[in-house]
Amino acid sequence: MKRIAVLILVVLMVLEIGLLVFLPKVSEAQTITWKMQTTWPAGMALHTSAVGLAKRIEEMTGGRLKIEVLPAGAIVPAFEVLGAVHKGTIDAAHGWSAYWIGKHPAANLFSSVAGGPFGMDNVDYAGWLYHGGGLEFYRELYLDVMKMKVMVFPTDIIASEPLGWFKKPIKSWAELKGLKMREAGLTAEIYKEAGITVVAMPGGEILPALERGVIDGAAFMCPTTDKELGLMDVAKLYHGPFIDRHTLTLELLINKDVWDKLPADIKAIIDVASRENLFRGWIDLVDKNVKDLEILKTKHGVKMVETSKEILLEILKAWDKVAARYVEKDPFFAKVYASQKEYAKKIVQYRREFYVPYEGLADYYWPKKK
Repeated sequence: MKRIAVLILVVLMVLEIGLLVFLPKVSEAQTITWKMQTTWPAGMALHTSAVGLAKRIEEMTGGRLKIEVLPAGAIVPAFEVLGAVHKGTIDAAHGWSAYWIGKHPAANLFSSVAGGPFGMDNVDYAGWLYHGGGLEFYRELYLDVMKMKVMVFPTDIIASEPLGWFKKPIKSWAELKGLKMREAGLTAEIYKEAGITVVAMPGGEILPALERGVIDGAAFMCPTTDKELGLMDVAKLYHGPFIDRHTLTLELLINKDVWDKLPADIKAIIDVASRENLFRGWIDLVDKNVKDLEILKTKHGVKMVETSKEILLEILKAWDKVAARYVEKDPFFAKVYASQKEYAKKIVQYRREFYVPYEGLADYYWPKKK
């Protein structure tokens, strides 16, 4: 009996040692590793948001999916990440769909649209994505219309953008004529309606271009991102508010072949993590914007210049013209645009009936200084 007990103990020890050796190999075999490149410079809040999204996906999958997040230019140029995901050069990317209007103009409708679109704010727009058919159209655009092997997820809501940075105050629509400005997406065509010469460039090139006079004015995204780019070092007049990008979302792009190989639970985790990032990224960035705008004013001598109502109205009129041209010549653009209008008609009316206008309460508690 004693020999049997010893033999059993030896067998158990061998099994235990075997398990200790074997289990890590199973774990390594189950780990999926991706490379994801963003369209943003390292350290920028938008890149940091992508890093945070990757971290939460890794945590929620128990380490089964690890995503290495690389900044713009690490593998391919910033504006080439969509093609790189399609080809499988990288597994995933984090960017902004308006960068892809060269492939299809409707890409702009899933990133930022002047005036809302149709009076919607960020929350309304997110409602259209998830309850108005927007996400289905979004994926149809990439997979069927543009023929890209890419799965897309909305990942961030960004605050409404300013008119931008100038070295002299811009008070009227006429004063925009003849200026050279950095812009992207269909906003570039809106600006052309004002007689502005549009110069396209990645965010990291804006500062030297503004400094050298290659452009007369620029906007990137918001106080936080503009501060990160250092735009306050070459211009001190910050013009806002604006409505060329009243709603704004960023995106997670995943190679379709890579996506199809994922287990169902990891697919569900990516979906949930992207939705959480949509909300978390928004409130985090708004909080940073409040703090960074104060820093811009107090430490860098930046002065806010209120955008005139004339400019705001003319931007809406210009967008109507631009949109009408694309509705006329592109059926898919027309279909998505009509969907946004139909959803906005319902949600904006509801908001007007049940929500007090923001200015009403704001003026009571925080009246504007004359």
